Amino acid sequence: MEAIQFIADMNFYHWLTLAAVLLIAEIALPGGFFLGAAAGALFTGLIHLLMPDMDWQAALAMYSISSVVFSFLAVNKMRAVLDFQSDHEDLNDRMANLVGAQGTIMMIPGEPSKVKVGDTLWGLEHDDRFYDQAPVTVVGVEGMNAVCQLLDH
Repeated sequence: MEAIQFIADMNFYHWLTLAAVLLIAEIALPGGFFLGAAAGALFTGLIHLLMPDMDWQAALAMYSISSVVFSFLAVNKMRAVLDFQSDHEDLNDRMANLVGAQGTIMMIPGEPSKVKVGDTLWGLEHDDRFYDQAPVTVVGVEGMNAVCQLLDH
């Protein structure tokens, strides 16, 4: 009975506090789970501010419905943001960005050959034409290895 009495006595500040607590929970546990509930609490508090004599059943129903609606809107908005397709599909694919780069063959006895591009060593699809310190251009990738072609000088 005390919980029902507490809900019956809730005013604008209680709803605002609930919204703040739910927003803090959203910051601590991101994912959009508490965002709709926080927006519903804020909405209910604002309506309660305009209609202070609203009974607790109406306030609880308004909170429940608005939380579901705001959660649905938040999920749809996040889905649109997360499904965004970039013009640069290989933006974070370091191997794909390697294509076209120039490097140098590094042959270390007893180890697989590598190609040095900038300051990074990459695996190399071996070709018998390569020699140590040969200048090459990366023309493709196979798995985690670079496919190179000798530079013509």
